[in-house]
Amino acid sequence: MNIKEAERCTGVSKRNIRFYEQKGLIRPARNPENDYRDYSREDIQKLKYIRALRMVDLPLEEIQKILTGDLALKSAMEAQETRLREKIKGAQTAIRFCRAMGTEEADIDMVLLQMEQPDNLRHLFTQWRKDYQAMSQALGKAAFTFTPDTPITTPREFTNALLAFADKNKLDITITREGMYPEFTLEGIDYTAERLYTHVSRIPTAVIRCTAKHPEALEPDMPHGRKSILKFLHNFWLLLAGLAVFAIVILPGRTAFFSTWEGMVSLLVLLILAGIGLFRFLLFFFNNKDS
Repeated sequence: MNIKEAERCTGVSKRNIRFYEQKGLIRPARNPENDYRDYSREDIQKLKYIRALRMVDLPLEEIQKILTGDLALKSAMEAQETRLREKIKGAQTAIRFCRAMGTEEADIDMVLLQMEQPDNLRHLFTQWRKDYQAMSQALGKAAFTFTPDTPITTPREFTNALLAFADKNKLDITITREGMYPEFTLEGIDYTAERLYTHVSRIPTAVIRCTAKHPEALEPDMPHGRKSILKFLHNFWLLLAGLAVFAIVILPGRTAFFSTWEGMVSLLVLLILAGIGLFRFLLFFFNNKDS
């Protein structure tokens, strides 16, 4: 059956069906006549199974392990029950503080003191910490760089560099297209690669940057707003730290200078240099796999 019929039979939207396919949870065959996806009865049952597991908020990574037989359903359900109970505790803690701050006679100092108790802090921030870790891992797979051991001047040398990287890190790789912009599959994820040049101690150095073709398929399943916040924190924490240092160390006592045109020009130059530095960091060194 086609994707529209699969959507009707399973209650899973077409968008999610394609997403699950990108994740490798289902692998529908192709109709030889028109090359459209042809969902089998087994695919339909898997989609129903996935839908049921997602309704109890089970992570997709664990669902995939269940489908491949690498994780027992009973063990997964017991672990998920524990996680859900922790979420309930966190939500109850947040609700309690909402009620405390919602009263007119609320003592904000007392509320903050209670919030800062170790148990309450753990419940309030545990899920954000776990989500940040999951997003960091996903972004680390979505784009990464490494420095090849040999020069890269031909498609064959590029292929050899990718194979050497996979062998060094004990990763499963399949080169799907050779060239100076090769394509390959690494641990089941489709990537493209490009050769970039930077300078290390004033010496031109080649860096290979690998980018996932479908980075959205690697992202953890969470609300869109939270995804955006965690991506920003992960990508720009260095800039935020620099701005904090500037605001705390440099800015005080120099407000008058930065209010002049010389000061504004200096500030603009600093921001431009910081932006260039951040761009180079993200392009060449972010998620570097050499170490």
